[in-house]
Amino acid sequence: MNYYRKVAYVLKIILIANLIVAITKLAIGFLMKYNSLLADGYHAITDSASNIIALIGIGLASKPPDKHHPYGHYKFEAIAGFFIGMMLLIITFKIIYEAINWFINPITSIVTIENIIIITFTLIINIFVSVIEIRIGKKLKSEVLITDAIHTRSDVFISLGVIISMILIKLGLPPIIDPILSLVISVFVAHSCYQILKSTIGILVDKRILDDEKIKEIVYEVDDCIIDVHRIRNRGRENNIFIDLHIIVPGDLTVHQAHELSHRVEEQLRMYFNNEIDLYTHIEPNEKTP
Repeated sequence: MNYYRKVAYVLKIILIANLIVAITKLAIGFLMKYNSLLADGYHAITDSASNIIALIGIGLASKPPDKHHPYGHYKFEAIAGFFIGMMLLIITFKIIYEAINWFINPITSIVTIENIIIITFTLIINIFVSVIEIRIGKKLKSEVLITDAIHTRSDVFISLGVIISMILIKLGLPPIIDPILSLVISVFVAHSCYQILKSTIGILVDKRILDDEKIKEIVYEVDDCIIDVHRIRNRGRENNIFIDLHIIVPGDLTVHQAHELSHRVEEQLRMYFNNEIDLYTHIEPNEKTP
């Protein structure tokens, strides 16, 4: 099973789990007229939607390079992550709006022990999903899985906050704690949004992901004939990195030797970073060589 199939398989399983959680939270939230739980339910819906977006992104990213996309379609995975982040941004404003609306038109929430138990069950599912997804995402070095995991992980803190507020209201605290908690929830969601957009936009605008000085150090270790390494550029994602660099070598080096050297440099970089490296090496003769 290749990289994209593995990622798609994980996303399909998590989609089912997220749908169960979202439907449960929204159903209880509407029945209880509980604002923070509805906010949590809306956020859970975006988990399911983000899984679908991620699956579409993975499907497009899995296409091989072609005439119009010589570097492949891998950025579609980052584009999917960007849309997930934008969905979180929208849901953040939705939560804030609902909280402000409660202050204007307050309603009484109904809290029962049974509902607390059910929400605790959904919390356990969220913990399981987020832990497994981020672990597999890091193992596969999948941007979309890590992005989706950040999204799902925020549900853990949100659901925990909802449960705490339900318990406090059950113990006699005023219902106003519900919209206040919704505003706290919006901070968690906004933070998740920031994390996701920061990482995905970095890929889309070709942000450097490796340290140039470290690359230079590794290249120098390949062979003593390497005089200088400069004009280093790198971009891509963690499991698919593109590196361009110029190497100055003695002018009497043959074409065959220069070609073999470039392959050794690429292999050395792959071994060190433990990543798929696509290297473009420009070999330059040392002008001082007689």
